[in-house]
Amino acid sequence: MSDIEKRLKAVEDRAALESVLLRYYYAVDTLSDIDTLVDCFTPDAEFDVKDLGLQVFRGHDEIRAFFESVFAHTPHHCHHVSNFDVTRLEENEASARGYVIGKADGANGIKVFVHCCYNIEYVRTPQGWKMRVFDEDSLMPLGDEVAELHG
Repeated sequence: MSDIEKRLKAVEDRAALESVLLRYYYAVDTLSDIDTLVDCFTPDAEFDVKDLGLQVFRGHDEIRAFFESVFAHTPHHCHHVSNFDVTRLEENEASARGYVIGKADGANGIKVFVHCCYNIEYVRTPQGWKMRVFDEDSLMPLGDEVAELHG
């Protein structure tokens, strides 16, 4: 593979990695598109939101069940993603980090506003890049509102 082909492949991979993340957040904000959301993850994925007062969800079934509950109890969601940075890019594995600002209004009246950073581990699959580890950590102190919202 020539240097130009290698650089082009790296650019394509970086765009594909970011696209997975954006597809995930767009699906979250629809409050209905669980299939697309779950498809962003490997079947054995780890979705870590402990720092937000929740827990680690493992695999498609746990991630799906969590978001079914979120969608049922949250009429409004909005996420703004920025500073996407690929920190490692290999043939079939990659890592990225960045920031997200999220707002949610719960059916129970609780309102949440979070500033987070995410760290993601990706793997290339026959269907394209997927998230194997998604770890979201709060950058600003939180109380119990996220756990109460997603109760």
